[in-house]
Amino acid sequence: MENEVKIEIEMGHVKIPVNVNGQGPFNFVLDTGASFTTLSTRLADKLGIESRKDDRPDARGVGGGVPTLFADAEIGVGSLVFDKDEVYVLDLDAILRVPGSRDGALGYTTLKHCTMSLSYSKQNLKLHKGKSSRDLDWIPFEYLNDSHLIGIPAYINGKGPHNFVLDTGAGNTVVTPEMATKLGLNPQAVQGIARGVGGDVQLELAPVDTLSVGSVQISSSQVVVIDLSKVSPKGKLIENGIIGYDFLKNFETVIDYPQKKLSFIDERS
Repeated sequence: MENEVKIEIEMGHVKIPVNVNGQGPFNFVLDTGASFTTLSTRLADKLGIESRKDDRPDARGVGGGVPTLFADAEIGVGSLVFDKDEVYVLDLDAILRVPGSRDGALGYTTLKHCTMSLSYSKQNLKLHKGKSSRDLDWIPFEYLNDSHLIGIPAYINGKGPHNFVLDTGAGNTVVTPEMATKLGLNPQAVQGIARGVGGDVQLELAPVDTLSVGSVQISSSQVVVIDLSKVSPKGKLIENGIIGYDFLKNFETVIDYPQKKLSFIDERS
């Protein structure tokens, strides 16, 4: 059974209502780049959820001295409820430096059971457990370096394919400095910073004529050029870049996690 919830878009991020242990809804972001569904420390304390340390490498911290803890929680999206499972607990207020702006993130440990459909223009998210039966122009994907990151073939200015990561948690499409050089892009420093769990990095932007994945394409856009390893631990796994909001906002994005395939449906009029 397909379950649909309304979403909000804020600075390129998808905000969704999520219930935790039957309470809520709370303000989460949809983040396909997040390895774990995550609760803010503030929300875990509010709900009386006990967190614990762990000896696994993922539990050593996420940059900036912010410790990563684990807890068990039941996650609900609309009428869809997921069995109690392990989640991250992070001090998101300290990381984002905007207290109360985010209660958590819906990540891979929850999404991996589902087919999801995300429409920015219709402002809805559809989820159902299991495979998709839709007849679409599917693109197979692989997880990057045996991680949770979805790798897809992208072309920039007709050059490629280059393996990029699809990340609904990214406010912009990003290329690494090495990829920018390879593509002959001309990045320019602009006012502002890229903020991540690993720290802050000065922003650089570069114009691109075309950006395409599969049969869909956008034109006359800009990409952010940053060293991803400096803003996120997962950035060290990303060799080329990230497909983010400025591309995804034009399409219905359908991700069939069980069958490792995705599709983009053009929603531009």
